[in-house]
Amino acid sequence: MPVSNLITLFERQAISFENLGLPADDPLLDILDRLNQNAGNELIQLERKGLRATQFVGVIQAGTHLIQILPKIDCDPDGDPEATAGSMAHDQAVNSAARNFMHFLRHARRLKLHHQVLATLRVARGAWLEMLTRLFAVELMTQLQQGFHHDYVRREDMLPYVRGRWHIARQFSRQPNLAQGLDVSYDDYSPDTILNRVFHLAVARLQGVTRDPQTRQMLADLESWLLPVQLPSQLSATDLKRIEFNRLNERFQPAFELACLFLEGQTMELLAGGQRAYAFVFDMDRLFEQFVASVMLTQARRILPETWADCQVELQGGKSNKYLLQPPVPGAKPLFLLKPDILLRSLGIPLLIIDTKNKALPRLLSYRSVAESDAFQMLAYASQFQCNNVLLLYPRTFGAVQNPLHCLPIQGTSIRLFVATLDLHQPLEHLDRLVVDLRKILDDIRLNEVHYKEVLWPA
Repeated sequence: MPVSNLITLFERQAISFENLGLPADDPLLDILDRLNQNAGNELIQLERKGLRATQFVGVIQAGTHLIQILPKIDCDPDGDPEATAGSMAHDQAVNSAARNFMHFLRHARRLKLHHQVLATLRVARGAWLEMLTRLFAVELMTQLQQGFHHDYVRREDMLPYVRGRWHIARQFSRQPNLAQGLDVSYDDYSPDTILNRVFHLAVARLQGVTRDPQTRQMLADLESWLLPVQLPSQLSATDLKRIEFNRLNERFQPAFELACLFLEGQTMELLAGGQRAYAFVFDMDRLFEQFVASVMLTQARRILPETWADCQVELQGGKSNKYLLQPPVPGAKPLFLLKPDILLRSLGIPLLIIDTKNKALPRLLSYRSVAESDAFQMLAYASQFQCNNVLLLYPRTFGAVQNPLHCLPIQGTSIRLFVATLDLHQPLEHLDRLVVDLRKILDDIRLNEVHYKEVLWPA
């Protein structure tokens, strides 16, 4: 069924049914409700007077409606995500956010795209899922034009002759009649590899999603090229982890990483009210964490202060298994595993714990809006990891000036809770400005006792 209505929202943005031209009992709402139930998450909130985006960003198709939800990382100075849909200011915000999200996703998932493929993002326009699909199609087509990936694939068959190994004992226990053939197994040098099956499945699924004629044609061409490869009905995460890269197949790794984005469970399909519906979404809370972690890992030499230059950047608490509670029964398993997003450690000593929170803080006195649960979470990290410095890192609200680093001492302890924001409303193709921002935050944490007035929680 062709899509005739495009609805574009930004993360956690609301829009009324009146502005959408929808009655409160429109069948679209029932489809969205069933899609939420099928996903097991509230992909989009159905409010009394309208729709509200959540932390999930992506694309939802329900009947003739296509809902595009973008993260708040637009970077065009002339754009305005709050402007009227269809206006020049709104379109500029949408286009810049879509392009920026591609780079954000590339850094967060550490996608190793080739330069000629990345060049297409500089001129790309339209829905970000179409951009992502085009990137995958261009990347895979480029590699297949240089030659298919072949490998030795283990085959088992009944043949009229011996090839490879003849399983004599198995044959006479199952098929003693030799007229039916010989039970053999052999290695076949074939393009029907698990890697090519991943590509085939991704191409097949995307053909039912893309609306761009040129991209659709590229996917149809890829489908023809991949006909010698078996099309699996699905692939599990275990199947994907079995794939290893070496010098013979490493050129396919960027296309594989893109394919995994489409196959790791983010796309859901169901039949709702006789109409096809699907959702391809990312949890922006998780993506923001992955993005900051990726930047810290890949740019550590540029970000870490000189006195912290020998620090190790560990994710999810590293190899330390720290728990919050120890049961009174000897030998019982402790409760509540603690896994901070990022841990900076030097010579085994924790220097700083960073936890990312994809929440909007007010432009003034932002530290007052830190959630009580987040503060207690950081206190638990600090006490169990024996780390005096803990940092809550948020995305900066659009239009807000660069906030100073807030230092909030935990009363009665030597623990300092820091609150800082990171500006994502800037072009993310290159990370130079973001690296400078992170370096300043860490430098200020090192020097806070000299340069910053301590802020106490209000009574």
